[in-house]
Amino acid sequence: MLYPAALIVVSVYGWASIGFHVHTAFQTLVALLSGISCLISLDIAFRLKQLDWAYAIRLVVIAYWVSFGIGVLEFLAVHGHAPAVTWLARRVLKRNYVPNHVQFLFAEPSYVGMHVFGVLMPLYWLTKRKRVAVLTLSYALGAAAMGVGVRILIDTVVALLLWLVVAVNLHRLSNIVITIAGLGTVGIGGSVMMLHNPRIESMLANGPVNGDFSAVARLFRALAPAEAWKTDWVHFLFGFGIGNLKDAIARGYESAVQTLTSMGGKPQSNEEIRLLGNPPGDHYIFTMSAYVDAITEFGLLMCLTGVLLLLMHITRNRAWNKMTVCWVILLVYLYIQFEGYAFYALWLFIWVVGTRVYGQKGDSGEQLSAL
Repeated sequence: MLYPAALIVVSVYGWASIGFHVHTAFQTLVALLSGISCLISLDIAFRLKQLDWAYAIRLVVIAYWVSFGIGVLEFLAVHGHAPAVTWLARRVLKRNYVPNHVQFLFAEPSYVGMHVFGVLMPLYWLTKRKRVAVLTLSYALGAAAMGVGVRILIDTVVALLLWLVVAVNLHRLSNIVITIAGLGTVGIGGSVMMLHNPRIESMLANGPVNGDFSAVARLFRALAPAEAWKTDWVHFLFGFGIGNLKDAIARGYESAVQTLTSMGGKPQSNEEIRLLGNPPGDHYIFTMSAYVDAITEFGLLMCLTGVLLLLMHITRNRAWNKMTVCWVILLVYLYIQFEGYAFYALWLFIWVVGTRVYGQKGDSGEQLSAL
């Protein structure tokens, strides 16, 4: 609980040496406080008040099935078979991608993996409920089949590999053989599926810096602040200050352009990159990577401190096991392309580790609700 306060104290250096932006600092602070509030809410609901964990799981399942159903309707709209859905989406959704892409009820189509594998799959690991497993697989495979995006294909392959490792008892030689075969099948099958994706084909044909508009823009958003780190080691270590991501991007902008150009790219022909040089507003300042955001605003030392605190939390609660390791790997992977501090995947993990429910039967969810 004191860690966010420590981030504020360390940010005083960045604010004094670079400046203080009220709006962007407020955004980051609200995200951090929202994440902490999520953690506190879980503890109050299920440990202190002992509310019904199984009932909460049912609500989550219903909510995501509704979201998936809307995604099916959006898929029909994309192919011109449901104009009413397109009309409604344009008037209801704050960030609308219909009828160009299926987005379910998420702000971005690429956020599907965060929900399916950051929340639903860990909930299945905890509860062993078949309905959660069916929902998770249906959502992942359905999103891939509906062509939601490249990331859901990659996320699905990575997550299924980790799912196999958690699900199979590796104490038997036969199970090890089956796991290796399964990993190979998922890996090869996923690779074949990705290689037939138009965006992947374009990147293979034209190179990683010319093959896809969105991928290059995402790369640039991470590269610009990283270029600023290279020329300012003090702020790299102690942070540019909460809310000062925009300053780091501005400092590293030209160097990032030169780097991509030297790799054969044409960053100035990318409208998103051009706008980042003169942002239309603070809403345009983001990197799509929690690690780049955190290192830039909080500094490398505080980020390493956060990692150490998390590892100490797992160790103190004696929660190290196969599922923990796979869950940590999954979270590390998912946050590479997702910068939302408030999203509850991380906070759910922290809370579950603190409940010490590992190794108990989770089929009915009674252990968690009894806390």
